[in-house]
Formats: sequence, C-alpha cells, structure tokens
Amino acid sequence: MDRITILMPLKNYHPVFLDKSIESVFNQTSSAWELLIIVEKSDLKKFQKILEHRLIDPRIKIIVNRGYKLAGAINSGMNCATTSFVGILLSDDMWAQGAVETLLRYISENPEIDFFHSSRLKINENDDQISRVYKSKESFTVEDFKLGSPVKHLLCWRKEKAQSFGGLDEKLNSVGPDDYDFPWTMAENGARFKAISECLYLYREHLKAFRLTTHLPLSVHKKEIMRILKKHGVEKEIIKERIAHGEKTYLQQCIYRNKVERFFKNFASLLRFNPGN
Repeated sequence: MDRITILMPLKNYHPVFLDKSIESVFNQTSSAWELLIIVEKSDLKKFQKILEHRLIDPRIKIIVNRGYKLAGAINSGMNCATTSFVGILLSDDMWAQGAVETLLRYISENPEIDFFHSSRLKINENDDQISRVYKSKESFTVEDFKLGSPVKHLLCWRKEKAQSFGGLDEKLNSVGPDDYDFPWTMAENGARFKAISECLYLYREHLKAFRLTTHLPLSVHKKEIMRILKKHGVEKEIIKERIAHGEKTYLQQCIYRNKVERFFKNFASLLRFNPGN
C-alpha cells in the first residue's frame, strides 16, 4: 500500500478555509496521496478557475458529483479513486501533517482491517486549538451505534469493502450519511475497524460560511437522525431519547429552528444590508 486517495466534497465553502484545507494536504510528511475534489456539475467551471493554481499538481483532480448530495459526492470520488483506501477531508477542516504517513503505516501493519478512524481535535477560525484531543474509541459493537457513532473523523476505509454494498446511502440527505450511517452500515456488513490513537483530524468550528452542523435547521437535523435510526431498526423509545439528548447537546449548534425561521432571518439580513434601503 503506497498511496491514499483523499476525497473532498466541495459545494458551500469559505475561500480561506478551503485554501488551508488543501494546504494541509500539501504539508503532509508523506507525498503518497491523491486528492479528488468532487463538485456539482453547475459549479465545475467556477472551481476549476478558483483552484487552477492547485490543479497544476497532477495528484489533484476535480470531478463531477454523479450522485445525490454529500453521499453521492463521496461515492463519486470513491468510484473514481485508483487506490485501495480512501479518506474524507471536508473543505473547512484539515488533516494533521502526519496523517497520510500514519495511515499508510497502520494499513501496512493491519492488512485485515477495513476501516480506520483516528483521534481528533477542534480548531477555531484562526486555527487555534479549542478542545482537548478526542481519543478514537478502541472497541465497540454494532449496538453502540444506536447511541451515536463511535467512529469519528479521520475516516479511512477499504474501497472494495464499501463498494460491496453500494457505498454511502444516497437516499439520505446531508445529515450523517458520511460519519454516522456509513460506518454503521460498514459494521453491519462485517467490516473490521481499527482505532488510530494519533490525532490526525482538525475539525473547524466557525460561522464564517455555511456548515451543515450549524446552518441546516434543527427540524431537518432531527428528521434526518430519525431516518437513520429507523433505517437501522432502532426502537421508538431509544429514538426519542436520542433526539432529546441531541437537543440538549450538539444540536444546540443549529442557528435556525426550522426552514421558516431560516427564510425570515435571511430575508431580514438582506434588507439590513441592502444599499438601496
């Protein structure tokens, strides 16, 4: 195993964060990587222009999403990858400098493993560390997914194993198809997991641009989480408990309660900043 393909789905973005995200790939201690940036067909020319200075490097390519939303973008990248293992880098986050080198070492030392997941930390808009290192979970069962995903970024998996059951579920919208439903489905299909103790993923918290965790309304998050739980046959009482717990914790990041509130807040914002007013 001498290379890894990094998949970057790209739609909504902040130019500074996108540049830093790609720069984190160039800063790897190992050059044994390929970067596939997956965009919507309508955005292809725009991103080709924005990233033309990056595309000089033959290891970087832009391809079109031939599927549905986030899951489709990752599937499109996975299907185009020429390496056995692929990993996700979201366009406002960063990989730690030794991520590729560490992944290749773990893959080489653990040939039976299908899915690797690393420790991670959070950074702010200025790249400052704002959290402790969240250690990757050494052991878990399929049942543990009912209470939340025990598998977090950095996510790196064997392409052949994921393709054996169709990859990410494109019937789902953009809440959790990558870091919740997908590893859960991999586990249900007998994938073997390995925790990487090293911190390889820097997750950026910000409000500078659209983020799924903040800008999708609370009502959408709740609906999509319930869809995933129902898909995997979780009992109604547990679903109810999961949603209630989420509203008290991570779902508090949502800045809109529902689509109506998002519409009126965005409309009011446009009025405030309209030069004609």
